[in-house]
Amino acid sequence: MRKLIGVLTVSLLFSAPALSQEIHGYEAIYGSYVNYSGSGIKDYGYSGTAYLAVGDGKEHSLQAGYSYTKIKYKSAPDLNQNEFTLAYSNTNGILKNHTFTFGGHYIDSDDDLTDGGYALFFDGTYSSYSKTYPYAFNWSGGLGFYYTRYPNTVDFYVFQLTPHATLKLFSDYKKGALYLDLTGYGIHVDKSSQVGLSKSNYYSLEGTLRYYYGRYDFKVGGWVGQQVFAVKKGGFIVYNLSEKYKGGAELETGYTFKNGLRFSFNVSYNKYKELSTDNSVNQTVITASLGYRF
Repeated sequence: MRKLIGVLTVSLLFSAPALSQEIHGYEAIYGSYVNYSGSGIKDYGYSGTAYLAVGDGKEHSLQAGYSYTKIKYKSAPDLNQNEFTLAYSNTNGILKNHTFTFGGHYIDSDDDLTDGGYALFFDGTYSSYSKTYPYAFNWSGGLGFYYTRYPNTVDFYVFQLTPHATLKLFSDYKKGALYLDLTGYGIHVDKSSQVGLSKSNYYSLEGTLRYYYGRYDFKVGGWVGQQVFAVKKGGFIVYNLSEKYKGGAELETGYTFKNGLRFSFNVSYNKYKELSTDNSVNQTVITASLGYRF
């Protein structure tokens, strides 16, 4: 926990000069319903998230998030969980055409194994732009490092290496813009046998297409391989329960109004093995969000 507080303090200190200038940002709220088909222990769940990103629009940006999750169990007390995330990003300030992100994620949960868990993360990304006006984005590539520790009972850690790349397939004011995102996950779990896992290392690959046309945006993606205790969405989502995921897919659409309001609807599907019952579970998550860019 002291390491997490240290990272957050450094982030705030770096961001203070930027926030005293003109502020740009995005705020959003998310509401999700989760259905578990085939689970021997879970019935359903829901969650809510508040997200805020602020910065000077050039070099400094600060992101913060709070999530509450409730899972209804079939024959056990409900699980209640609070999560807090803070991340600072520096673009072009440390190294030209590079963005460096530092952050932390803390978990307060009824799950004894992972209560008090925290994740520390760092990501470095290089972006390539055309050399002539309007200096349009071409592609980017980077590497993320995620260290998660769960000290409450078994006291184990999870290390995750995440290479990622984004490629602009086309961008035209008549046809819109299409981007391809590729993300790899390499996950090592310490003391894996003590948390119910048969091995320590897990690998997976995720691909996503994003299309923007006028005020509309669409996203379709999926992933294959295996994931346990994965950290995703830039450190804002931590899968902290003892479940071995085996693949998934998602579909999202959004619309941004003239005044900056954006509404989006997302459906995701994941298949995982429930370690406590050995059941194969189909997880479906439906999420609606409302955001505002300022």
